[in-house]
Amino acid sequence: MKLSHDTELTWTQLQEEIKRCRKCGALCLRGVQCPDARVPAIEPRAVKLLFISEAPPLNSQSYFFNERANDRLRERLFGILRNDVGLPIETLSDLVAAGFYLLPTVKCPSAREAHNTAPRGSVIQCCADAHLSRELTYIKPAGICLLGRTALQGFLALSEQGYVRTQGTSKLSGNVSEVAGMLLATKLVRVNHTVMVIPSYWPTRRHRKYHEIGEHIKRLMAAIDF
Repeated sequence: MKLSHDTELTWTQLQEEIKRCRKCGALCLRGVQCPDARVPAIEPRAVKLLFISEAPPLNSQSYFFNERANDRLRERLFGILRNDVGLPIETLSDLVAAGFYLLPTVKCPSAREAHNTAPRGSVIQCCADAHLSRELTYIKPAGICLLGRTALQGFLALSEQGYVRTQGTSKLSGNVSEVAGMLLATKLVRVNHTVMVIPSYWPTRRHRKYHEIGEHIKRLMAAIDF
């Protein structure tokens, strides 16, 4: 069990630490393009439902919080919220005003042969401990939707490190297809805050269960009275 980070920081301070972070380089973790200066453009406020995604793309222009450029994750997630959930989400301001927010599990892109690749498990472990754990403690959402395998691995890393504790559940599978749609009552240990967590799929239209993501979001919203 690993618990640390006793110092409470503001959101701006947390994001400045992310910009300066070189932990992956110091640990010789391969493939990570860091430090990466991209951090959320809008501060989270009264977040009811937090989406956790994977990592920023290599292309510095294509990023969820950069509305001046196209971003497939933003377009697909907004589309699901509009078409499947029935919410008028068109902009980041709409998303935040409605009580949503999004964080990447890993804060810097990973690359292999100059192409985007999924972060290695060691990178996910490092970033979850250093940054994601603190962000969750700061935000304290009512619900969390894990989008895809990397987000699920990040959640499992937080559990192994002692930052979260899932109630009434034995060891959780790291296979998204085995846990997608499960509602998990989870405690953020440092702040003694209970949050409902639901694993779901990465929002790519090629996924044969793409249509289930909206159902998972609605299930989570109902569980937290959103």
